Amino acid sequence: MYFYNYDNIHGLDDSTEEWRLRVRAQAIWKGITRQTGEFRGYNIIFIDDYSSRIHAFITPAIVPQFEHKLVEGQIYKIQNFQVRKYNGDETSRAVRNDQHIYFTSDTIFEKDTLPGLKIPDYSFDIYNLDELDAMKNDNRFLTDVVGVIEQVEPKSVYVKDTGTKSHVVVTISDGRTTINVTFFNEFGDSFLEQYEKVQQKPIILVVASGKASEWKEVLYVTNFPAIRFYLNIPHPAVNRMRKRHGNQDFYVMDIDDEDDPSDFPIMKVNELRKLNESYVQKKVACEVTVKKFDEKMNWYTPFCIKCEKDLKLVNEIYQCCGRTYPYPDIRFRLYGLCSDETGSIAIVWPDDEITRLTGKSVYDVEAEETEVTGLKRIPEILKSFEKKKYNITIILSEDNLKEGSKVYTASNISKPLEVSDSHMPIKEKKLPDGQSKLNDSVTMDIQTLGNSPPTGNSSNRSRPRVQVEPLGIGLEGSIKTPNFKNIKLEKVSW
Repeated sequence: MYFYNYDNIHGLDDSTEEWRLRVRAQAIWKGITRQTGEFRGYNIIFIDDYSSRIHAFITPAIVPQFEHKLVEGQIYKIQNFQVRKYNGDETSRAVRNDQHIYFTSDTIFEKDTLPGLKIPDYSFDIYNLDELDAMKNDNRFLTDVVGVIEQVEPKSVYVKDTGTKSHVVVTISDGRTTINVTFFNEFGDSFLEQYEKVQQKPIILVVASGKASEWKEVLYVTNFPAIRFYLNIPHPAVNRMRKRHGNQDFYVMDIDDEDDPSDFPIMKVNELRKLNESYVQKKVACEVTVKKFDEKMNWYTPFCIKCEKDLKLVNEIYQCCGRTYPYPDIRFRLYGLCSDETGSIAIVWPDDEITRLTGKSVYDVEAEETEVTGLKRIPEILKSFEKKKYNITIILSEDNLKEGSKVYTASNISKPLEVSDSHMPIKEKKLPDGQSKLNDSVTMDIQTLGNSPPTGNSSNRSRPRVQVEPLGIGLEGSIKTPNFKNIKLEKVSW
C-alpha cells in the first residue's frame, strides 16, 4: 500500500529544516549580477500537487552538489532544507509568497521516478492586463499574464556599445486591454522559432515572470531572467481565453460612467427609508452633512485585485480567488454618519471618490500619516471631510430595500457645499405667539456680521498646507487663486 507522506508548500514555515516535499521544477534560471556578470546561484520555481508555488535558491558554494540534477519540468523529492522569510526589501520576486526555500549542504535533492499524486505541468499567478499599469512602479514582484496574440512585429536588429542586439515585439489582448510584450536577443529568437510552428488559431500566449515597465509612456511586459513564454498550452486560463475569444463581444470598449448628481432625484433621509424593492440597484442623490467617521473601523481595507472583494484573514493568511496575498493591495474605506434635518444614515465612502477628492492615493496618505503620528487613526486629511455638507449619489442595494440595512454605499460625492445649519435631525419648534420667523435674507445678513467673513472671502475648499508669506509689494489684488487639478478616475466594470 502506498502512503503519501510529503508536506505541502502552503504548510511550510521556518520552525524546522526537516521538511519533505514532492514538487515539479517549473522554471530554473541562473542569478547573474548585471553590472559585473558575477554568478549568484540558481533560482527555481517549485509547484506541488495543490498548484502552490514557492521560490527556491541554491548558493554558488553548493551549486556543484546539485547542478547536474537540475532539469526544468522534472519532478523532485526534496528533504532537509531551510524555509526563510523574505526581509521585505527584495525586488523582482517571481512568486508572491512571503517565504522561500534555501538549499543547504545537507539538502537531499533527487528525481522522483515513482508513481504519485499528479502535479500540474504549470501553475501561474495571472493578472488582468488592465492591472499592469498599477504594477509598473512596483519593483517587488514579477507578473504572469495571458492574452491572444494580435500581432508579431519583425525582428529588430541594432548595434549598441556591447555589440549587436535584437528584440521582438508581440502585441497581445484580453479583449479589454491591449499590451506589448518585448522579448530580447536569444529569447526573442526562441519565441519566433516556436511561434512559426504553432498551427491552431488564435495563438494564446502566457508570459510567466515578466516585468511590467514603461518606455516612452507606453506600457510593456519585458524580459527578466526568470521569464518564460508558453503558446497554446493546456491550461485553464488558456482555455477560458480561447472560449471568450470565440464570443462576438470579446472586444469591449471601456465607457466612463461617472455619475452626474443632477440626473438623479434628490431625496431626504426619511424618504430613502420609504423606498420599495423597485429601486434595487437604482441611484438617488441626497444632501447631507457628515457628522463624523467611525473611528472604530479602519480607514482602509485589503482587497482582492481579481474580484475586488474585501479580503479576510483565513488562518492568518489573506486568501481569495485561489491565491494567497502575503502583501495585499489596500484601498480607502470610510464609514460616515450623515444627517439632514429628517434623519441620519451611514454612508460608505469608496476608494475612487476619496482619491478624487484628496488627489492622493491610499499609500500617499498612509505614508504621510505614519511620518506624522505612527498611528492607525483616521488621518487629518480625511477627518477634514467631517462637519461639511455634500451632495452624495448612493446606490440602493437589496440589503437596503429588502433587509432594512441603513448602511448605504456612495458612488459619487460632490465637493463640500456651503453649510448654513447643523443638519441635525430635530423637530421644528413652535414659536411664541406673535413672533414670526426671520426670512432668508435677514438670516444671511446676520451670518456675515459675526466672526466669519462673507462667503466671498470664506470657503470650504481645501487649502495648500504650505503657508505663503505676503510679498508686501502691493500685488495682493493682482494675484489670482490657482485652479487645483481635479483628478478624474475612470470607473470600469469587468
